[in-house]
Amino acid sequence: MAPRLTPKRLAALRLAAAHPKGNISSLIMTVTGEKSWLKASDEIALEESGFADSIDDCGHIQGAADPEREHRSHPHFFRITDAGRQAVADAG
Repeated sequence: MAPRLTPKRLAALRLAAAHPKGNISSLIMTVTGEKSWLKASDEIALEESGFADSIDDCGHIQGAADPEREHRSHPHFFRITDAGRQAVADAG
């Protein structure tokens, strides 16, 4: 069973879509204006659904092939993916 895109997870993706680098913050504001924290289970669900991953500024996903070893020293951050951006667009 695929992880659900809950309102809290969608709120995190919406904020990330508006962020210049697509970073996903642990502290989010829900649609109703409440502050909420993303839990580890939320982050795992976003990764498993393909909506987020650990990505560097070059777009390299941590753990993906890096034969030239050029991304080894790059910091990777939890960021929205293209699929996550599409999920935000589909949700309206």
